[in-house]
Amino acid sequence: MPPAEPLPARDTPGVHQDAAAGPSILICRPNTRLGNTLLLTPLVEEIEATLPNARVDVLSGCPAAHEVFQAFSGVCRVYELPLRGVRHPLRYLLTLLRVRRIQYDLILDPSPNSWTSRFLTRWLTGRVKVGFITPRKRRGVDVSIPFKEAPRHMGAYPVYLLRRAVLDLDVEAARVDDAKLGIRLTEAERTFGKEQLARLAGEGHSGPVVVVATHATGAKRFALEWWRHMIQGLERRLPGARIIEIRPPGGTASLAELPGYASRHVRQVAAVIEAASCFVCADSGLMHLGAATDTLTVGLFKVTLPALYAPRRGSSCAVTARDDHPDAVSERVARLLS
Repeated sequence: MPPAEPLPARDTPGVHQDAAAGPSILICRPNTRLGNTLLLTPLVEEIEATLPNARVDVLSGCPAAHEVFQAFSGVCRVYELPLRGVRHPLRYLLTLLRVRRIQYDLILDPSPNSWTSRFLTRWLTGRVKVGFITPRKRRGVDVSIPFKEAPRHMGAYPVYLLRRAVLDLDVEAARVDDAKLGIRLTEAERTFGKEQLARLAGEGHSGPVVVVATHATGAKRFALEWWRHMIQGLERRLPGARIIEIRPPGGTASLAELPGYASRHVRQVAAVIEAASCFVCADSGLMHLGAATDTLTVGLFKVTLPALYAPRRGSSCAVTARDDHPDAVSERVARLLS
C-alpha cells in the first residue's frame, strides 16, 4: 500500500469562499498526540451531517493528522505544525502565517483546557470564533459555551460545542452523546489489512486473531510480564487463537515471541487492526486508532478515567485493569470473543 498522500489545499487561499460553497471552518487543535487528533473525528462527522457544504480545515500538531482526515470529504486541508516547534521556529511561523491569510467564517477551539489553541484562535483570522468557558479559558472568542454542561467523553466535547454555539441546540439536545471515532478505511485498505493479518497468522488459520499493543505512556503502561501472563491466559481459554503484536513504527518488538506488524502509516496499522477479531491495548493513541475501526477494541485502564476516553465504537469497551490481575483481563477478552 503506498503512503497516504496529503490532502489537497484550498483552491484560493486567503479568499473567502462564496455562499454556494458553504461556510469555511477552521478546527484549531494544535496538539501532537494521535489520540487527541482521532477524538476530533466525531466533530468532523457532525459538521458533514449538519453543514454538508462546509469546507473544513484543521490546524494540528500531530504528524499523522493528514492520514486521520484523509477520507473525510469535507476536510479540504490539514495544516501540520512541526512536531517540535522550538527546533523549527521558521517552519512553525510560516505555517501559521499561511493559515492566518485565510478569512474563515468560523474558527472552532474545541479543547476546554489548551491555552495554545485559545491563543492561536485569537490570533488567526475569522468572522466568528467559538470556544468553551473554563477556569483556564475565559476570553478570546466571540461565542463562549460553559464547559460544565458538556458530556463527559472527550470525543463528545467538540460535538457539544458545535451544537450549542453554531447549530443553536438547547443543552439537552446538544448533550446527546452519540460520538463515535472513525478513520473511514477504504476497501483497498481493508483488503491490505486482511492480507497482512493472514500472512502473520499463518496460512490456513481460521480461528480468532487477537492483536495486542503493549506501548503506553507513564503510569498507563503495563509491564511486559503482565502482558505475557495475560496472553498465556488467552491461549488457555482460546486454544485456536493467534496473538499478534502491533509494534512501534521502527519495528522494535516488546514481545519477540509473537509475530508482529509495524508501519509508519497509521492507516495501514488501522487496516491490520480492523482485520483482527479483537484488539487489546492500554489507554493510548493506538487504543483510539482501534476505536476508530470496526473491530472489537478492549481498552485497559488503571490510572485514567474510562468515562473520558473509553473506546465506544460497536462492541468495543473499557476494562479497568490492575497490575496484579492479568488473568481477569484474559478471561474478559475470551468471553467477548466466545
